[in-house]
Amino acid sequence: MTKRRIGLEVTSNRIRLVIFDGDKEKPVLLRKVEQPLEPDSDIADVVNQMLDGPAGFGDRFCTVLPGDDSFVRRLNFPFNDPRKIDAAAGMELASQLPVDISDHLVATTVARGEDGQFTTTAATYPQQKIAEFLDPFDSGKIPIHVLGLTPFTEISGLSPWLTNGVLVRAHAGELTLSLVVDAEMVSHENCGPVEDTPQRLAEQIHREASLLCRAERLSQQPLCLIGSDVTPTLISAIKEMDWEMITVPLEESGNPIDPAFLPVCAMALATDQPLINFRRGPFTLKSEWAALKKHFYIGGGLLLASLAILAATALHSYQFKTEVAQDYRKQLNQVFRETLPGQTAIVDPVQQLTVELNRLRETGRLVGLDKSTSALAVLRDFSTHTPKDITVDIKTFNYEPENLNVEGVTDSFDSVNRLAGELRKSTSFTAVRIADAKMGIQGKQVSFRLQISIGHAQQGGAL
Repeated sequence: MTKRRIGLEVTSNRIRLVIFDGDKEKPVLLRKVEQPLEPDSDIADVVNQMLDGPAGFGDRFCTVLPGDDSFVRRLNFPFNDPRKIDAAAGMELASQLPVDISDHLVATTVARGEDGQFTTTAATYPQQKIAEFLDPFDSGKIPIHVLGLTPFTEISGLSPWLTNGVLVRAHAGELTLSLVVDAEMVSHENCGPVEDTPQRLAEQIHREASLLCRAERLSQQPLCLIGSDVTPTLISAIKEMDWEMITVPLEESGNPIDPAFLPVCAMALATDQPLINFRRGPFTLKSEWAALKKHFYIGGGLLLASLAILAATALHSYQFKTEVAQDYRKQLNQVFRETLPGQTAIVDPVQQLTVELNRLRETGRLVGLDKSTSALAVLRDFSTHTPKDITVDIKTFNYEPENLNVEGVTDSFDSVNRLAGELRKSTSFTAVRIADAKMGIQGKQVSFRLQISIGHAQQGGAL
């Protein structure tokens, strides 16, 4: 949804409304409307007509309270926690002001400072006056998001161009001057009604602006003029008094915006700025909060439903897996009883079957029932590959898992070679080596010693 920033100015006889897009770097004016306001007119209906329909969810409205009923002070605190400042600002103002502010609402700016000392601007306004001001908007469902205080709101909105200078607000027959240093108002003067001619008004502005700068021990600061009483003649007269002018670069169809609309333009641009906002406490925007609560409730309901579905799915899966595990356990116990009928105690059937299987495998390996190179299998293979037509008398048959040493006697060297050759054909022997062969003293028998490497091979090696 497109975000729009909307400034709204309501006076006794007219309403001004401007709409900017959401671009903070280069704001674009989307609409500028001015309409007379009759005493019996419904403000909400007039505003909706100026908007061409109800406000959208992405629209942010800003307007200001008149400054006549407010009290403003700059306060110093040794902390910058917003909650602590909100709690302490009311008591600090009550001790400084000569009136009872128990029925006032207090709003503050963002505290700034360093070295443990922080300064904030605090303002109070009667809650009854705030309620009366907001009533037509709340009744007509016009969501006022920022309820500021003039001239603080205008200074915040114009902060990209007015960092240091004097904001001259000659508007609706009233003149106010505000000295701005580092984008914050440090001094303010309500000068009352404007003079009746541009020249006399220029002299009034020259006099009051000079006093403001000297009071703060500053040199002459540039002026930023806004308001319905600002005319080209007034601007020329002030320039002739050697005042530097700050021009607000806002345009409508390529032309500078009428100075009468600059205050309400500043309100629109202040919707995203940190500033004094009386839309707090008992005057928090209820329509927006109700919409947020509705979304929270819907989101919470969906979340709970999702969690319930996940929990039910997990429970069903757990029950199914438990039943399958029980069936497998019964089948395993049955297999155990059929396999080991002599075993009566079933503790861990898998482990017990594994132990019994390993025991049987070891027994089979030792007696040669498997295809391993057990002693019996090696002896059987040795006997099988011994030629039938020679006489061999084995004296020593020394078996190890990987080696076999055989000593014996036969009738000739040729018999020894034939024996070794036949043994090499066995797949159980990887190597057969004649370690020793010699004729006996009587010359009738040959003693021999064979060293055989045990292991499975496709074909024995010859040495």
